[in-house]
Amino acid sequence: MKPTLINEGLKILRLYWGRSQSDLAKDLGISQSYLSEIEAGRKEATLDLLRRYSDSLHVPMSQLLFFVEEMEGAPKATRGRVFVAGKVLDMLKTLIPDDA
Repeated sequence: MKPTLINEGLKILRLYWGRSQSDLAKDLGISQSYLSEIEAGRKEATLDLLRRYSDSLHVPMSQLLFFVEEMEGAPKATRGRVFVAGKVLDMLKTLIPDDA
């Protein structure tokens, strides 16, 4: 199974905050191997688990849910990638502390 946007988004957020899989898994109340399966796209994150991600990483659920939305059709690869990259960058900018 190939990782979806949500799987990749969760991994990006974890790495952005400098968290290890084992550290974050402990906060989420799941095993490190289960977190690895989610990030690899072999398991799906439940809505409850996304809420725990939101709480642990201090990211609004609305931003996490952006990655869950299914994009209809097959957009041109370059246009779709630019759109997603822009959204990810916008989301990450909101996480940067004001004093940075």
